[in-house]
Amino acid sequence: MRKLGGYDGMAAPQDEYDDRMLTMLQLIWGEGFLSPGGPQAVREIVAGMDLDGLEVLDIGCGLGGLDQVLVGLGQCRVTGLDVAKPLVMRAQERIRAAGQDRQIQFRHYDPGPLPFADSSFDLVFGKDSWLHIEDKDSFFREIVRILKPGGRVAAGDWMKSSGPYSSDMLYFFKMEGLTYFLITLEEYTAKLRRAGLADIRTLDLTEQYRTDAHGEHERLKGSLFDALTRQLGNQSRDHFIEDWRSLTIVLDKGELRPARFWAKKPD
Repeated sequence: MRKLGGYDGMAAPQDEYDDRMLTMLQLIWGEGFLSPGGPQAVREIVAGMDLDGLEVLDIGCGLGGLDQVLVGLGQCRVTGLDVAKPLVMRAQERIRAAGQDRQIQFRHYDPGPLPFADSSFDLVFGKDSWLHIEDKDSFFREIVRILKPGGRVAAGDWMKSSGPYSSDMLYFFKMEGLTYFLITLEEYTAKLRRAGLADIRTLDLTEQYRTDAHGEHERLKGSLFDALTRQLGNQSRDHFIEDWRSLTIVLDKGELRPARFWAKKPD
């Protein structure tokens, strides 16, 4: 649910992202995590992969919790990339405090071409942040460019159902206060293939996250209610509880469709 820059015409992430949302998301998913599933979701995305010795790029790294999980799964080096400079600065502070700054580095970049040479990385990772990129065709071509031959993509993202947005979906966007550029899983797969990726595999997580989101909504109204009130105040607390109610509605209707995908750059 984070804002990540894309290509021409994108607003700066700082325009939409504030400390209230950072606080709320970490209360739900854990310190350093800004997207569903927390550390377990990261482990599931890279399950079965041998990360030892790999150069990994995490595009949309946020606060860096994702990257701490990745280096804990293998002796890899991770570069976290994000267009939100305040998040990068916080991530750098967290990693230094954890003594992991030799394994994990963070870089801020402006929306546009990725700031790396061709064939720089073995693995590109992403977790529910590329949904904020409008020009996905250009973005995926950049991923192919910076991947080494035989390099892989392992990511999660949010998709939509076919057809126009309903009033419920538009209300969800309003409550989120973030800019989304959602496409269907079929369109997503076609774009990956056009960019030059192969061995594409996808997994629709709608039913799984539908159940999880209802549980998160109950926690916001129950076990997390006092913490939300104490840290955010009544008005923000009530806003995020309503935001999550709107999330459960679009998931129940199948309009919002979280998914994961894996692909490979040909040798």
